[in-house]
Amino acid sequence: MKTKIVIITSTYLHPFVEKAFEEFKEECDVTIADYTNFEHIADIYKKYETIADGFMVSGTTALSAIEHHVGEFKKPVVSFHADMISFYHALVKFFLERRDLDPKRCIFDFMLPIIQSPGNYEHASVDYLIHELDLNNLALTMDQWANKSTTGDFSMIEMNIALKIIDLWKQDKIDMVFCSYSSTIPLLEEHGVPYYFLYPVKDQLESQIKELLSQIRLEKYRENLPAAIAIAAHEPSVSDKTDQILEDAIQNIKKEFLIDAILQKESNVYYIYTTHRVVAMITKNFEVGHIIAMLKKNYDISAAVGYGIGKNITDAKKHAENALRESWNTDGSFVMNETNQLIGPLGSSQLPSFPQNLPDNIFKIAENCKLSTLTIQKLTSIIKMTGSYELTTNELADHMGVTVRNANRILRNLENGGAATIAHTRSTTSKGRPVKVYRLKL
Repeated sequence: MKTKIVIITSTYLHPFVEKAFEEFKEECDVTIADYTNFEHIADIYKKYETIADGFMVSGTTALSAIEHHVGEFKKPVVSFHADMISFYHALVKFFLERRDLDPKRCIFDFMLPIIQSPGNYEHASVDYLIHELDLNNLALTMDQWANKSTTGDFSMIEMNIALKIIDLWKQDKIDMVFCSYSSTIPLLEEHGVPYYFLYPVKDQLESQIKELLSQIRLEKYRENLPAAIAIAAHEPSVSDKTDQILEDAIQNIKKEFLIDAILQKESNVYYIYTTHRVVAMITKNFEVGHIIAMLKKNYDISAAVGYGIGKNITDAKKHAENALRESWNTDGSFVMNETNQLIGPLGSSQLPSFPQNLPDNIFKIAENCKLSTLTIQKLTSIIKMTGSYELTTNELADHMGVTVRNANRILRNLENGGAATIAHTRSTTSKGRPVKVYRLKL
């Protein structure tokens, strides 16, 4: 299965990005999403967050704009831009070719928002940067500016920069602008402002791509680490009937969360053995403890829950037991991860719900296949949980907690709507017919 990378960039940079990623098509499934300004850039990220393995964003400011809006990234994200070496090479080459230009009348667009006095546009010039600025302090100043900026600041930054440049050009104060904000270029071209865009060099871009792929591989490795969930009722069962109620409740929760896992009981503790990926999914990246809330609300069972992640199943179980002990004396559940870090108590005020702002493709698939958007979301959750796009009718029935007849209807609708195909058949140990294996195209 190819790695899915989404590249968020400007319309101006789209052709450059498309060409640069041409040779990575064999290794990656690349989607290029254009933004027009920073106001909508976070919406693009959220649209692809559930289906992408990782993101590349053109420019550190664009990356900061997304981060300010969405908070913590749930997928690996790197920015690509011209580094200082390629930056200087470009300047030397340019001024050797254009000896008529005065470095004092050539400015950098990224310097305009951070100069201390807005009237001192000279502090954004090439001459000032080369002779006056400490580049280490420049990087620090850029970081401090990005950290202090708000989402509203980012939504206006490109327009303010473009208008300032146009004003300086009309006043005959500048001859050229070196651009790092590619989204301002259409406006500069409209007003005839000479510009030179600082592209990242090929070697640097390849290095940034490889960095992202390494992060994705590390994330996938971590997703598949063994995990255990330990569940114990606060009031130990006094009869087999009471015990069965708790076990049935846990089995129902497994089906509701689409958990593909092994359930075992030792003494008065139930253990669900699964993976880091599944625990992250049902706790929304270790933020909420839905199982405690569901046991209380739906089955009137007061329980303690501990989640454990480990480098092997023994460690995962031990960590789950440590987390369970912490949960026993509180109202919330805890997680102990593979580095022995204890996280919690997890919130449990809200039960799980599917997002309302769904990607457009979810609605299209649901409409074409005559299925609900909830069903399509469950199917994508199964793919994420199992790490495979292939399944049989019986496997789908088990994952969704529905009858084989209903699972067969869902797969038939997906096939008719173009969202599934029969990949191959699988022989069984019995004398029955080989079963069909469907490949989902979601």
